[in-house]
Amino acid sequence: MSTLTEKLHLPEDRKKLFRAIPILFTVGLLIYYCVHPELYSADGEVPIWRSARTYEITLLSVALVFLWLETNEMSDRLNRILSWVWFAVAPFAVYFSLLYLNADKYNIDFFALDKIALLLTFAFLYLVQGILFGVTGSIRFSVIIYAVAIAAIGIINCFVISFRGMAISAADLFSVGTAAAVASEYTYKLDWYMVMEILFTLLICTISLKLRKGRMMPLAARGVFLALVAVLAGGYYYLCGKTTFLEDHDIRSEGFTHQLRYKKYDMIFTTLTTCFYLVVDKPEGYSLEAVQEIAADYVTSEDEEEGAGSADADDSGSADAVSESADSDTDTVDTPNLIVIMNESWADYTDIGNTLELSEDYMPFIRSLTENTIKGTAYSSVFGGNTPNSEYEFLTGNTMAFLPTSSVGFNLFVRGNLPSLASQLDSLGYYTLAMHPYRGTNYRRNIVYPQIGFETYYTRDDFDYPYKIRNYISDETLFERIITEYEANLDSGSPLFSYNVTIQNHGGYYTSNTKNLDMEIEVLNTGFSTTRADIYVNLVKATDDAFKQLIEYFEEVEEPTVIVMFGDHQPDIGDGAYEYLLGGTEDDLTGEELMEKYKIPFIIWANYDIEEETIEATSLNYLYSIMADRLGLSMTGYQEYLLDLSEEIPVINSIGYWGADGVFYELDDEESPYYELVNEYNILEYNDIFGGDNRYYDFFTLNAASE
Repeated sequence: MSTLTEKLHLPEDRKKLFRAIPILFTVGLLIYYCVHPELYSADGEVPIWRSARTYEITLLSVALVFLWLETNEMSDRLNRILSWVWFAVAPFAVYFSLLYLNADKYNIDFFALDKIALLLTFAFLYLVQGILFGVTGSIRFSVIIYAVAIAAIGIINCFVISFRGMAISAADLFSVGTAAAVASEYTYKLDWYMVMEILFTLLICTISLKLRKGRMMPLAARGVFLALVAVLAGGYYYLCGKTTFLEDHDIRSEGFTHQLRYKKYDMIFTTLTTCFYLVVDKPEGYSLEAVQEIAADYVTSEDEEEGAGSADADDSGSADAVSESADSDTDTVDTPNLIVIMNESWADYTDIGNTLELSEDYMPFIRSLTENTIKGTAYSSVFGGNTPNSEYEFLTGNTMAFLPTSSVGFNLFVRGNLPSLASQLDSLGYYTLAMHPYRGTNYRRNIVYPQIGFETYYTRDDFDYPYKIRNYISDETLFERIITEYEANLDSGSPLFSYNVTIQNHGGYYTSNTKNLDMEIEVLNTGFSTTRADIYVNLVKATDDAFKQLIEYFEEVEEPTVIVMFGDHQPDIGDGAYEYLLGGTEDDLTGEELMEKYKIPFIIWANYDIEEETIEATSLNYLYSIMADRLGLSMTGYQEYLLDLSEEIPVINSIGYWGADGVFYELDDEESPYYELVNEYNILEYNDIFGGDNRYYDFFTLNAASE
């Protein structure tokens, strides 16, 4: 009987090499295990020969080597029978292999899993295997392809959770390029479960390759089979994605920390359900007439006559469309230079949960600013990653609360020229400049920024000889570049809108990654590992020092200038740290308690007289409207609407919202007294994003501003 190597027509020496590769790989994994004591001893005290894991991995490795050396001498008939048996059994092998990887990590009890979700999980695995079999005509190769794919996703997911604190989801498919770009910035180390997942997957592949009769159907029969499977797959998607079946059985995977649902639905189905949230449904009562009715108080009668779809209308706006400040002590400046800094992972851990105790303050200068300063707390919609969602909320006024779970606003919801703060200021004659000292293609910024109104975009390639902290261009270098661009723009006669996204404080807080970082401040709390937190607070101290230099420069500038800085999200400084800060694990917390993970600080400073204020709580979608109101800056009708809405719903994000009554509500709470207001906001946002030719431009652009 022919072997695989004979079918491939390999020379004898290549046959030996083909057989040796998996054996060498298995031996290599075994050696890796032996030289990493943490794999067989959690406390480092158990000798390798006394660990049960040593015998498990050795037996599995021996079995693998034996299988590779053994020649399949079975008859064609028996091979065919066993191939179909393997077709029926393989999904279970793949499933339980992945379950072994995740069960201990995420407290998954197989017998406690939701039975409907479990059935749907195996149905999904059989459908994937069926599609691959229909395409390849080979049982063994169809099993190998999806076994390797699922194992790879499982291992990658473990790393992603450790890096950003939240599991992968379907929306991450739109950020694969960004993920690949930043992957080299992290440190990777296989744990015991990853090693075993690799070996189990290798075992599944080995069994598959040993079955000679892989092609079980003629081409015509495969076509019929594939068509049947495609119909079943369509029915599966319709049931799960287009009906209320999952919701009716209380199966859902909303939120950003999907791993919390693994113990109820397991990883495969939890991740799969995120695919069903990528479609945005029209809000209740949506129509162009409804949009116009809600927006009626925020457009002039002249604009109302023009109606929607005025994309070609003159939206140059006017500096006369200014919302006057009610405070007579505040200087009203129509078009000050506006410098916006969204600072990577900027958070104030002295104001989060049980707080961190530090050897000294890590942002003393920022706290010292009081004159001509507005400070406060905002809530973002993301934690640990998906930075562009915070940009999206600030620049557009749209909230991620109404958009699919874990989706990225820049990747999915900038379609054509979306009205934004950049296009608004451009219509007022501003020079609109965006800078991000990292890869320009991350999250499609190189495509999105021009679409939302930025004239110029500088990336790390435009910074010559930058000063770096760790492996990232420092805030100091970026802030110096802000000054350089301001000075270069002086002779243009145009005010400057400089929008900046920092990179210095990006994740990857490892002791081996502290180049050029002064580690003077210590976290004094005990009971959890403070390594990440120690590095993080010292990074923010470097930000504070750089921000001081920026403010001191503009204090001497005559041109009216406003500087805004806010965080995009909190960093992941470790599960232990957050259990301490929040008083328990995430699955023990209510939605309101979980909001502590989404708090970020903001500061608004001007080099001219403005009224000082502390804003206790807002959210990033409201931030520009609040600032414009306090400083007398131009606002669109939409921004004026958001300002009024913030009086009734002070905070809204992807987790929920607080009403003016101080009560926290879930987004879908129909009993909330604010339910209709939330739905109206949803209607307006839907029109802004998906309205197309029916977008109500007069409301979303400056010629919608109330006189």
